[in-house]
Amino acid sequence: MRTDDLPPPKPATPPPSQGAAKAEPAPVLPFSEKDVALGDKVKAVQRKGFMKRGRFEIAPMFSATVNDAFYQKLGVGLRLAYSVHDSFAIAVRGACYREDWGCGTSLRTDNVREGKLAFQSQLLTSDLYGQAMLAGVWSPIYGKAAFLNQSIIHFDLFLTAGFGAVWTATSVAPRNEGPHLATDLGGGVRFYPREWMAFELGLLATLYPDQPVASVPSTLQKVFTANVGFSFFFPTTFEYVHP
Repeated sequence: MRTDDLPPPKPATPPPSQGAAKAEPAPVLPFSEKDVALGDKVKAVQRKGFMKRGRFEIAPMFSATVNDAFYQKLGVGLRLAYSVHDSFAIAVRGACYREDWGCGTSLRTDNVREGKLAFQSQLLTSDLYGQAMLAGVWSPIYGKAAFLNQSIIHFDLFLTAGFGAVWTATSVAPRNEGPHLATDLGGGVRFYPREWMAFELGLLATLYPDQPVASVPSTLQKVFTANVGFSFFFPTTFEYVHP
């Protein structure tokens, strides 16, 4: 075959010139919240600043009934507790409201005279003397609060429920019926200004059956008390342990 019969060769592609301008980068799209990973959206939760697990608690309390229209009782109490977990404790609680026992007093309101006239000298109320309860204390909510923008106070909200016995006017002479079975339910808030101390505010409802007058059937008595007290923890210091 003769070389002049072959088609002419295609011209080679010229190499890119060294001075050619580089391609412009793609424009940056605006940042969206959808582009943020879930782990970056959720802020890290700081560890607790007050630990109760494995510590004993002694809490003297001052109590006042809030739902008796005739006699408002003031008393004192004491709670002993052990925290099996940082949010749960087992407690034994006692309270006394009887004046001649040296641990309480009773204030008569203006409704007593009117009540005696209306009910023919009979006020069908149960006279609470004291109580002893075994309860559980659950603290599901924990937080921090700034005080005067200078210091941080730790606090938690708690619920308590238990059972036990109460002593009323029918428990002693002349009725001598002994203690009455009872249950209680309540809650409150505790502030922890120190590693070994807390200040507590709470409301407690105690329910028990009693027969204030022998000629009247037994009824379910409901006593609501407002409680104020201090808690002291032992050991007085704690060591944070990661779960």
